[in-house]
Amino acid sequence: MENISKKIQLSARQASMVLGGLLIILLLFLIISGILLSLFYNPAPERAYESMLTISNSGFMSLVRNFHYWSSDALLFIIFLHMTRVALTKPSGKARRYAWWIGVGLLMLVGTEMLAGTFLRADQESYEAYTHFFLGTNAIVAKYFYIVTAFANFFSESSALLRFLIVHAILLPLGIFALISVHGLFAPSFRGMLSPFKKITEGTIRGNAMPPKDFWKHPIIQRLLLLTGVTFLIILVLSIVLPAPLYPAPYSNVEVTKPPWWLLWVVALENQWGLGAIVLAPPILFGIFAIIPFFAKDKPGIDKSILIYVTTVAVVIALSYWAAVAPQKAHTEHYAPGESTITPVPNPESLHLQH
Repeated sequence: MENISKKIQLSARQASMVLGGLLIILLLFLIISGILLSLFYNPAPERAYESMLTISNSGFMSLVRNFHYWSSDALLFIIFLHMTRVALTKPSGKARRYAWWIGVGLLMLVGTEMLAGTFLRADQESYEAYTHFFLGTNAIVAKYFYIVTAFANFFSESSALLRFLIVHAILLPLGIFALISVHGLFAPSFRGMLSPFKKITEGTIRGNAMPPKDFWKHPIIQRLLLLTGVTFLIILVLSIVLPAPLYPAPYSNVEVTKPPWWLLWVVALENQWGLGAIVLAPPILFGIFAIIPFFAKDKPGIDKSILIYVTTVAVVIALSYWAAVAPQKAHTEHYAPGESTITPVPNPESLHLQH
């Protein structure tokens, strides 16, 4: 039994290393495809949607955009798998606890990155997403934190798309890489990825010796390469078969689209309790994730930390399904121009998303 337990622990650590490595590979996929897209994307308000149409209607660049879209979904899914593995093996102890919290921060940054990418599409879904962002900050959060108004207004001027592009293409990726680097300081499995380099001596670093010849034969590296190839093929097939969505140019004061799958759970709560849910729900979710290490016990069996995580994920999945099958419901149409609760109310002219 003891040998079986050790083999399971070893397999779990190796799986974590491979998933961690795959996250970096997917980030590279996104950076390369994002650089190509930025060469053809025009953040000028009157040209943004037109440039998206041009990209979507050209063969190779359309494929690049699809690849970028599905790579981002894959990145979020792999983060979820990685967090699930850590949650089920319990983030106990200082190092694993810190690694978990950094991982929660990484999940927040990746979600913000994907939301910023949605804004850049400049289509109807982009308009509605931005409307929720603007109303959520100005009509709700700003009542308690006035500085939020300045933040929202900064991203609502004529240069809003350019600013979102800088945030999406430069600032958030730097933050994500920074968190991954810090994560590596605390995550034992991440540090374990360096095991192939243990034979590298000071002479190797100075160029007096050669690195180990069996590096590419290391089991973890081989599994990572295999999984990278499989992931690349899956994303490529999805990119060919299922194009990334691009809705019509935005129309003012209507709400006809549902957000991407990773935000559907918020819509379910919004359908029930209104616009305030989009402000309260994400902090509550990340807060629940943040307290999980406090309930983790370094003992065999299921403890409260596992129950909290599994229950939370099950609720999010159930809410997502509920929102997916529920009829479309508008949440922002009653915020009409001239109401004193928000200044200003987004519309195609102020958002500069309609061409």
